[in-house]
Amino acid sequence: MTATGPQFPTMWHALLAEAERASGPDGSTLTLIPEPDTEEKLRYDALVENAARCAAALAEQGVGRGDRVLLCLPTGVQFLTAFFGTQLLGATPTAIAVPLRLGGAAGFESQLKELVGYLRPAAVVTTTAVIEALPELSDTRLVDGAALHARAVASDAPAHPLQLPAAEDLALIQCTSGSTGRPKGVMVSHANLAANCAQLTGAVGWTRADTTVSWAPLYHDMGLITGVLCPVYVGGNTVLMPPTRFLRAPAEWLRHISHYRGAVAAAPNFAYGYVTSRARDEELEGVDLSCWRMAFCGAEPIQPATARRFVSRFTRWGLPADAFTPGYGMAEATLVVTTKRPGTPFTYDSIDRQAASTGGRAVDVDPASMSAVQVVDCGEPVADAEVRIVDEEGHPLEENRIGHIQFRSPSRTAGYFDLQQESAACVDAPDWWRTGDIGYLRDGGLRITSRAKDLVIIRGTNYFPSDFEQAAETVPGVRLGAVIAVGHRPENADSEELHLIVETELDGEQHAQLRQALQGAVSSRTGVSPAGIHLVPKRSIPKTTSGKLQRARARELFVVRPELAGLADA
Repeated sequence: MTATGPQFPTMWHALLAEAERASGPDGSTLTLIPEPDTEEKLRYDALVENAARCAAALAEQGVGRGDRVLLCLPTGVQFLTAFFGTQLLGATPTAIAVPLRLGGAAGFESQLKELVGYLRPAAVVTTTAVIEALPELSDTRLVDGAALHARAVASDAPAHPLQLPAAEDLALIQCTSGSTGRPKGVMVSHANLAANCAQLTGAVGWTRADTTVSWAPLYHDMGLITGVLCPVYVGGNTVLMPPTRFLRAPAEWLRHISHYRGAVAAAPNFAYGYVTSRARDEELEGVDLSCWRMAFCGAEPIQPATARRFVSRFTRWGLPADAFTPGYGMAEATLVVTTKRPGTPFTYDSIDRQAASTGGRAVDVDPASMSAVQVVDCGEPVADAEVRIVDEEGHPLEENRIGHIQFRSPSRTAGYFDLQQESAACVDAPDWWRTGDIGYLRDGGLRITSRAKDLVIIRGTNYFPSDFEQAAETVPGVRLGAVIAVGHRPENADSEELHLIVETELDGEQHAQLRQALQGAVSSRTGVSPAGIHLVPKRSIPKTTSGKLQRARARELFVVRPELAGLADA
């Protein structure tokens, strides 16, 4: 695609351009739906005014230019006010999840203290309940988000001058999910953010005529950028509902898309499976999904079966057959690196397991073959982005050769906050970023096979964890989306062994039979017999705040040191 560069140098240039248009008949709005039948509309000009008063209020609290501010707020106007107010002040926002149950605040308190110690924020803006549940955080000021918002909407409150940021200034710090280790703060500049919004919207033809409907949490880069910042960039309408509402009643998402004529919505793979299995036909009466042009899917491995079920079911409600839009990205790229283009079909490869694991080659086989591994086409790189596959020594590989994925892009981060060594270790000269993911290129499209750190290496052969996990999920009694395959090398052993961590709701009397069935299913499909099958109760496997399974943590809890989890079930 021809490189054009962003239309606006920063998101604030885009926001102010839309604010000028907001008072007219074609002005766009942000619509928030905290509960069913409850709607709050916010025009872009009002958002700018609120942000200016919020910035002044934060300055009174001692926050200054160059400071960092943690936002621990649910999806809503308070979050939007605090986020843009922090940016206008010249400070840097970092959004984190609000704990669902403050009764167990000890774990949250520990995580928050660790994050505060790392980022050293000038303030934490959060809810009254969180403030009451937490003790003082050393020298960090706790600011009530409701009180801050009340000050921001008061017409007689002072306002901070509308000073536009420089392109090189930090726009936000996005904390990585921690699915493979301790979270790091990805530094995203205003130039990075504008570039990625331009890349994504340009790649899929996303314009101000397209309404977005999002439930994805705003502390996650997918939710923040596709739900708020891309709509701001193109000047379009967006509709936001809390993730808790989606999890409670996923059909509401589809009803909102139908009602507001949503053209854009993004979610991880699990959400498409969740809404397919949980939304009942009677809840979809009158729903029309013919408006939904782009159903973005990313943030975790994309399963072909999930996509097929989703499209097959909801085409009955008008969903376009080509709406499902897989992509690949990461916080270090701001968000997106590759994406499927509009009007192109959803495709995936069926490649030979043996050729992939021992020869590092993607060789097509019959999809029905027991040796077949299905790998989704995540689309071509967006404008000005490049992707390459390299071997262990960093030498580029040709198409259909499996190796390490690297990218470069104007949206690429300069690195992690205050972690110079870790940042330098991720860069392959001159400016390629090592993603830590494994995959291959075919016809210009990127396929992801695994994370490098997740590979299970048995007697010199690399295996993809997803292959074992998919086999295990075919066994009745296994909770879908709650299986982790990890490698573990016992002391003095020469190779790793395969271990499965499996959530189940079956009684203990049925565990022996379930283990036997899992052993048979996995060994017959992959040729590898698990050395250990660890059965755990539902919701035992640790997840990140965005719902990703934490492989490293689960391995530590249930395989290496099961006494930490209070479960020694092997």
